[in-house]
Order: sequence, then C-alpha cells, then structure tokens
Amino acid sequence: MSRRWRTRNDPATFDDEVTPEQRMRAAGMTVLPVPRIEAGNPYALRRAIDSRSGPVLCTGLMDGWRAGSAWSPDELRSRHGERSVTALVGLPDTGVLFPQDQHLYERQLSFAAFVDTMLAATPSAPCYLAYQRAHEIFDPADYDFDSLVPPDGRHGTDTRVWIGSAGTRSMLHSDLKDNLFCQVWGEKDVTLLAWQDSKAAYPFPDNLVNSQVDLGAPDLKRFPLLGQARFHHVRMGPGDLLYIPRGCWHDIRSRTPSVSINHWFGEPLGLARYLRLLAVLGPGYWKSTARDFVVHGLLRREESTRFFFSPASTGKRLYDAMRSGNFSQDNDPSAAQ
Repeated sequence: MSRRWRTRNDPATFDDEVTPEQRMRAAGMTVLPVPRIEAGNPYALRRAIDSRSGPVLCTGLMDGWRAGSAWSPDELRSRHGERSVTALVGLPDTGVLFPQDQHLYERQLSFAAFVDTMLAATPSAPCYLAYQRAHEIFDPADYDFDSLVPPDGRHGTDTRVWIGSAGTRSMLHSDLKDNLFCQVWGEKDVTLLAWQDSKAAYPFPDNLVNSQVDLGAPDLKRFPLLGQARFHHVRMGPGDLLYIPRGCWHDIRSRTPSVSINHWFGEPLGLARYLRLLAVLGPGYWKSTARDFVVHGLLRREESTRFFFSPASTGKRLYDAMRSGNFSQDNDPSAAQ
C-alpha cells in the first residue's frame, strides 16, 4: 500500500503558543533533539533497542500500515461510529494531578460522537479516548509491530491506542517496559528524560513512576535538579515512530487532534531497580511507601485515581511484590490480558 500519512491537520493547533521545549530552554534547562536512525530500516531499530543507548526516532517503518489511511477522523467515524466508548471529557489544561478522580471525567458515548467532540474541543478542556487496547477496536491487520520487534515468547506485550483533541497531556511519567510509540494522525510533542536521571524527575513520594514536574511550566527553584539534567525532545508527525526505552521518563502533549498507537514489549524493570531508586530518594519516600504498604496493601483500602491512568502507589506495589514477586503487576498492561 502506498504511503498516505497526513502531514498537517485543519483544526487549530498550538502553533501560536510557547511550547514546553521553549519554556524549558528559557528556564535554562538542557533540551536536545532525539537522535534519528536510518529511515525504513527495522534492523537499525533493533540495533538501537539492543544497545539501550536511549530513545531514537525513525520514519518509514509504518508505511505499509493500513492505519495510515483507515484511522483518520472521517474514517473512524464512518467505520466505528456506532461503537460505544468511554472517553475522558473536559480534562484540565494545567496542573500535574487531576483536580478530581479520573472516573468523574468519564463519559459513555458513541465513537462518532466522541470524534465530533474531539474535533470541537478546545485545548483548555481537552478530551481523550486513551489506554484502549487496539485489538478491541481495530483490525490487527491495520498495524504490524511483530515485524519490528518479534515476540520473544517469554514476556507479554500490549498495544494501545490514544485518540484525543489538541491539548491532551500525558504528564512526565515512567513505564516499566520498552515502548514503540507511533504517530498515525496529527502532531504530538514528546519530551524524555533517562531513567538514570530519575532524581531530576522528582517522583511523587507515594508514586515512583509519576513526576511532580510540569515541563510546560518548569520551576527550577522548587526543582533545582532540572537544571542539571539532559532532556530530549521531538515533535512527532504522521508516520513517525519513537522508541522509548524502559524506565525512560516521557511527557507527551497533543498539538492537534491526534491518533497514536503504542506497543509495550520485552523484559520489565524489576523490583531491584525501583528499590535502588527508593533508597536514594530519601526518608520522605520511605515513609510514604511504608504508609501505603499498610493502608493500601495490608488494609486493602482503595486508592485515589488523580494521576493520568493511575498506577498503584509504591507501597501497594511493594506489597504485591512480596506476595506475588511482581512489583508492577498493577502497572503491567500485558499482565491483564
């Protein structure tokens, strides 16, 4: 199939706004471009993954995917319009945490109604159909990750779609598995920070995989290590594929209405890596972990969901690890399949 990636969108974008990258540079932070590898070469991608040298961007690897033509808003409305979906509507455009629990933003509506809402939404109140398993909506023949990273037979994989308006934000966070993040339609800004610089991400005391930092409004007085770390940034357009190594912190923001798909694969970060991070973060983190170990582990009290698709707290994950050996069982999408 010939390449049919759309290069620009008609709806309004953030082109007249100051981008997070510009704000970070203005604050004195180091922001470098994401390295690029040879276009259309899956072997170059695999070498980059095997070397674990950091994130890389590649084009041309999605050229044969039907998603390039089949996942535009018009086609989504036409092919899947009657499907019922649960979307997040009226999301906040500032702050790291949701002002209220995530379920209070959830709305049940038809896919066609969601597409119309997405295209009409303003960046000040974005909407998102996110973290949805791709095969539950789309034909798996529309995309092909197995040819890029063949399954190893030992570790689970998971593929998700992300469809939303301009202004959607996945704030700075870290995932436990390697990730191929692919832009199908629209544009997104992605900012990354290596796992070894996790102290500069200033994780929440009760959650080691979510950052307190809003890269759209960097505050070096409150978070001085931001000025010592090295970030990478890329603006992704249709047909771009970004490899995000396991543990690598990433902040993703939609500049336009957008359709993306990602694929988690490989061996996850283990308990020992998180314990080493916990050790260097200090007593405040130890206290929060001990509290949540008791409250949400032993006592099984429900946790709030004010992060974007909240993972379990560090204490609850440590409790799970002691019982099951899996520190990330509640933050491992493939484990739920």
